[in-house]
Amino acid sequence: MDEVVKAVIDAVNNAERRLVIAISGHGAAGKTTFSNQLLKAFGKENVSYLNTDAYIISSALRKYTTIEYAYENTIHRSKLTACHPSAHHVLSLERDIKMLREGMELYTIDMPYAKSELLTPKPITIVEGMSAAFADPALFDLSIYFYTDDETELVRRYGRDITERGADRNYLRRSHEERRIQYRLFMHSYSCNFDIVVKSTNEAVKIEKNTLTEMAVTKIQDEIGPVD
Repeated sequence: MDEVVKAVIDAVNNAERRLVIAISGHGAAGKTTFSNQLLKAFGKENVSYLNTDAYIISSALRKYTTIEYAYENTIHRSKLTACHPSAHHVLSLERDIKMLREGMELYTIDMPYAKSELLTPKPITIVEGMSAAFADPALFDLSIYFYTDDETELVRRYGRDITERGADRNYLRRSHEERRIQYRLFMHSYSCNFDIVVKSTNEAVKIEKNTLTEMAVTKIQDEIGPVD
């Protein structure tokens, strides 16, 4: 993971411009852990952090939406999960990212585990969460995508969603299989839009794609407007 952090830090330091960084992937893939590493490296005083969980349509509503899809020659009918693009308020997220890019302030959306706060433009904006995968890639100057295997995700969800968010253990287990199928069908393909793709398991971290070359850094320098 240190290699990925270093690649992002080098790109930001060379750019000398305001940057918007996307960090996305499915649930419990390592997004928040990585975001916290960047926040520590850059200093919170230099970063505006936008968590995109608030742009996911609530599961209390999604449970009434059943979708049908084919997987391995079998027809599945299941609740719409957050791995599907339709489960996200993408246009609202894109609006808010554009505001931050233009140097405008905004209030984040209130969530049960994260209260609303005022975001002010800073040299670096980190947009972290599943919804970022479905937003226009052109809104981001750098982008990092995380995913993991089925069992690692489930184990991590047990530790996070039950402990921190009060989720039901039996519900997580029952919904896990369909969530992973929907991830493969509807979300993973968006990883091709990202500069860096990381597979993170409890055993190892593998960088599967890294396009942060000198050419990419030069493009950032040439195309992004100066910091106000």
